[in-house]
Amino acid sequence: MDYRFREIRDEYELKQNDVADKMKISRGAYANIEAETANIKLKDFLTYCNEMNFTMDYVANLDSLNRMLFIKKIDFIDKNILSERLTILEKENHKQAKDIAFELGIHKSTYSEYKNPKSKNMIQTLMLKQLAQNYDYSIDWLVGRSEQKYIKKQK
Repeated sequence: MDYRFREIRDEYELKQNDVADKMKISRGAYANIEAETANIKLKDFLTYCNEMNFTMDYVANLDSLNRMLFIKKIDFIDKNILSERLTILEKENHKQAKDIAFELGIHKSTYSEYKNPKSKNMIQTLMLKQLAQNYDYSIDWLVGRSEQKYIKKQK
């Protein structure tokens, strides 16, 4: 998975309890996320990035810089925005929903649920990271935290 949770916590000299409290989850749940033995829910990932003041792309180790200048803090993932942006990703890359579902290793109906703004099912953070890596899109853009669509590569 390769996230920067531990690196960030160590840099700020925080204990796991400190970060877990900010995220409003148990220390054990945070420890599993940090050890990458459990996937982080997208809503918890958003909370972490907001509370710690980092871009999702930086924490997900997709960008070498924390580009918070381009980020607007949002309190929740708007599924309408996420759906629109997943559709843009598909169109710009000449993919159909079934192709994206195949790449993610999920059934087309599951991917359709993730894209449906009325569905309560939220796409997994790991899947958004995979899409971002495959197509160089920003996770922050996909969820509506940024208008900067692509990840800028450090030269």
